[in-house]
Amino acid sequence: MATTTEPNEAPADGPLENWFLLMDPAWSPATEDAAPPVEAVVGLWPVAEDGRLGKFRANPEYMPADEHSPSDPLDAVLRLVLQGRAEASHIQLVVRETLVDVAMNGDGRPLVTRSPDDVPCIVVATGEPHRRRVASPGWRRVDLGELTGLLAEGVDVLFNPGGPAAVRLTGDFLRETLAMDEARVAELHGPGEHDVSGLRIVPWEPAADRVGESG
Repeated sequence: MATTTEPNEAPADGPLENWFLLMDPAWSPATEDAAPPVEAVVGLWPVAEDGRLGKFRANPEYMPADEHSPSDPLDAVLRLVLQGRAEASHIQLVVRETLVDVAMNGDGRPLVTRSPDDVPCIVVATGEPHRRRVASPGWRRVDLGELTGLLAEGVDVLFNPGGPAAVRLTGDFLRETLAMDEARVAELHGPGEHDVSGLRIVPWEPAADRVGESG
């Protein structure tokens, strides 16, 4: 199980902080104490002194290890959910902070297709590799609020069809995620509520000279 670490001293320009890093599943440390290279970090959660997790932050310098690696934080979490290593609450916390691309049919409406279990869905790509698998006249980048606004009654969302982690999320689940108030979000970020132990997570001391150290 991952645990936070205690830095030896606080950074000169800010308060003491620990982090949980969401890693590319293809990365593994050469030694137990090896620091991860920054390009292998999908994103991170800051950890407060009381154990609460802060808002998830995507790493703009993340580089997938190969074509089988997650393309983005949401893709990574969806894969972990399918592997039984993450829960629905992880999806909620990440999708609230993520922009996605909706396949459009050319007349201003979203493209609707059938999921493998025969449910009508609009098609969403979380990253460029997933867009390339879908023949669509156009794409529209949206946040969660705009995404739920495009959903007709009885229509769900198919994420990354044809990819390693194609997932159907129900419209109700996404609307409930959007409607979460700050108190509920804080609960999910709180100690004991948002369990990251099943994720590909490593604790990290955010000292600049540790990132990219060889093991």
